[in-house]
Amino acid sequence: MDRALLKQKAKDSLKGKYADAIIVILISAILGGISGLISGIGEGLEIFSLQILGDIISFLVSAFITFGSLSFFLKISRNEEVTYQELFSKTKMFVPYLLISLLVGIFTVLWSILFIIPGIIAAISYSQSYLIALDNPDIDPMEAIRESKRLMNGHKMEFFILNLSFLGWAILGIFTFGILYFWLIPYMSVTQANFYNALLEEKNK
Repeated sequence: MDRALLKQKAKDSLKGKYADAIIVILISAILGGISGLISGIGEGLEIFSLQILGDIISFLVSAFITFGSLSFFLKISRNEEVTYQELFSKTKMFVPYLLISLLVGIFTVLWSILFIIPGIIAAISYSQSYLIALDNPDIDPMEAIRESKRLMNGHKMEFFILNLSFLGWAILGIFTFGILYFWLIPYMSVTQANFYNALLEEKNK
């Protein structure tokens, strides 16, 4: 799979869409920050219930906006019309997110018990589960995971290297006080969506 092509397509698709992408990132960060603040206050005051509350809110926030965020960047990758409001368009997919997250977490931990490398390989194998569920809302969570494994067969190293290729930018972002991430996160997310699209194209050949 041509990494350079996937990245170039992401850059092309994001033209004129960065304003909405930044809004998506900001909203996600603010919502995540609120839950982190609650948890941090609980930790600072040694109030265990507040820490738990913060963790619960963090999970709920993630559950309600994950598919919306994925849908936003997936539509950009497919050159479809989309705005930041897409972030809140998939809130009804809370249960699939919960089940897939739970199953992926369990399977990844089980593989990690054997060794770190098998755990990483497992995580990569399951990496397309959420996008598959997004494209197929009625799919069984286990079937989404199995389909992800099928799609990633023979492509795990490609996906790993693709993500690794953003490492330099991620490190550089630290020195820009996070400002660079407003460019990097959409770029990386759409590139990953392009990878998924390419997997589907290969499957349908």
